[in-house]
Amino acid sequence: MTTEKRNKVLLTARAELGTTENPLNSNKTKYGQWYGLNGYAWCAMFVSWCFDKSGTPLGYVDDAKGFRYCPSAYLYWKNSNQLTKTPQPGDIVLFDWEGDGRSDHTGIFVKDNGDGTFTAIEGNTSLGNNSNGGQVMERKRYYASVKAFVSPKCYNGEPWVAPAVEFERGDRGAEVADFQKKLHSLGYLITVDGDFGPETQKFVKQFQLAQGQAETGKVTAVLIGMMDEALRIKNAPPSQLTSGSFLNPGSSGMAVRILQEALNNNGAAPKITADGVYGPATKKAVMDFQRTNALEIDGIAGPQTLKKLKLIV
Repeated sequence: MTTEKRNKVLLTARAELGTTENPLNSNKTKYGQWYGLNGYAWCAMFVSWCFDKSGTPLGYVDDAKGFRYCPSAYLYWKNSNQLTKTPQPGDIVLFDWEGDGRSDHTGIFVKDNGDGTFTAIEGNTSLGNNSNGGQVMERKRYYASVKAFVSPKCYNGEPWVAPAVEFERGDRGAEVADFQKKLHSLGYLITVDGDFGPETQKFVKQFQLAQGQAETGKVTAVLIGMMDEALRIKNAPPSQLTSGSFLNPGSSGMAVRILQEALNNNGAAPKITADGVYGPATKKAVMDFQRTNALEIDGIAGPQTLKKLKLIV
């Protein structure tokens, strides 16, 4: 039965080879539409889609339909003992392109090639851009580029494992302080004192809301992975506003802050907090702006919306 499930996942993935974004460079795919985050980087959503459509859904990792971030999914699978050093066809592979310990990309393991390489089927890749290439492709990869292989428990019919709580109200210590530093780096005006009190709980809930998560105020490994991804986006050059890429719910950083300020300057009512986090209030303001300017009302700040806001030419 397990082999049959693995084969179905691979058949489902293989049938998607050649699929591209529509329009090109938009991150818009049927995988993102199914997941509920169309227009967003979609390698993880492609993997989640393949498992779901083959009849073996991954279960709730980042969201009810699977995972959208590689760093958070890695922490979930690591903490729930689903990593493997001997991948089988149909397992999940997480890539680390720079060797910096961060999960950058994902795909589905197909086979070992016997020469120090393996074959994987990946979404949002290309020969010119490993992690944001816009196509579903079969790629030859070196094992040195792998962060981890995952043998998901869903293949064995095992129930989904809820991620353990790492921190919650009342916890204290250096690890809490390190977590608070991440919140502070994301723009939350938090006191870094190592004490998980009501202030920290409030900001955790705000971050969870921005990510579309349940506002529990408790910190799991998955949430930490989401914060790491948000920090990566924040610290990257704000090229989104000059390249025509898309800003979406869940994005964060200076590019989102610039977008929020532009929305306020163009009549957002009520005005939104320019905190650099693309949450529900920012999405609503984008939709209101799109409605007023006869644009597609999808809550995603793509090239047409950014042009209308005079943020790109």
